[in-house]
Amino acid sequence: MAETNYRLYIDESGTHDYRTTGSIERRYLGLTGVIIGAQHYSAALQPRLNAVKKMLLVDQDDPLPVLHREELVANRGAFAVLSNPEIKTRFNEAMLKLYAEIDYTIIAVVIDKASHLARYGDAAYDPYHYSLSVMLERYTNFLANRRARGDVMAEARGKREDHLLRGEYVRFYEAGTGFRSSGFIQSVLTSREIKLKPKGISGLEFADLLTLATKLDILSREGVMPEPISSPFMNQQLKIITGKYYSNGIKVQGYGRKLIK
Repeated sequence: MAETNYRLYIDESGTHDYRTTGSIERRYLGLTGVIIGAQHYSAALQPRLNAVKKMLLVDQDDPLPVLHREELVANRGAFAVLSNPEIKTRFNEAMLKLYAEIDYTIIAVVIDKASHLARYGDAAYDPYHYSLSVMLERYTNFLANRRARGDVMAEARGKREDHLLRGEYVRFYEAGTGFRSSGFIQSVLTSREIKLKPKGISGLEFADLLTLATKLDILSREGVMPEPISSPFMNQQLKIITGKYYSNGIKVQGYGRKLIK
């Protein structure tokens, strides 16, 4: 049976302000949205992600860790067991299998904050909010094409940031954009409010594990990256998720992968 109810899970890579001096990490903000049907989420993503987490437990009664890419790569805390090459190999293989077999769709948006600020100056929009609006336009189109409805969940980032983000989402829902009318948006979104939660939600964890890869994928394809991606695991990850991006039926670039300059 086809899914009729979806959720978009959002995480980010990079900083939210316009202080862009230095690294690619600071200059480019990437938002990754992972769209998953409600039934598939409960039946497949949650239990399978929890099964992978159990591979990290030292004791079977330990609580399941919250998957966070930075800590995972650094082998910190609950991920210290990944210092064992055998465990790390099994864990990586399980994650790659998960990326390949779970049914999800990616919308990834990267904004070049330096270029955007140079073009618009004081009128430059908040980079996170602007990227979110671009992502939501594509998400609502995804829902309409499937005659489905859905909502949105993002990672909570702080009291002030969350307050501003809630307001921005309501504006999108109530006023629409130059490309999506409010009537169209309200016909496919089930709520005028964005859900903000800390990590620990399977969908947000899954998005977190993908957000750096999708950001670097876009920058590499756009010729921004000074060198090829060197991580063998990330290259395997990128090969798998190439077929997971949203498209208009003909192309992905500009739809499932979008660079804002």
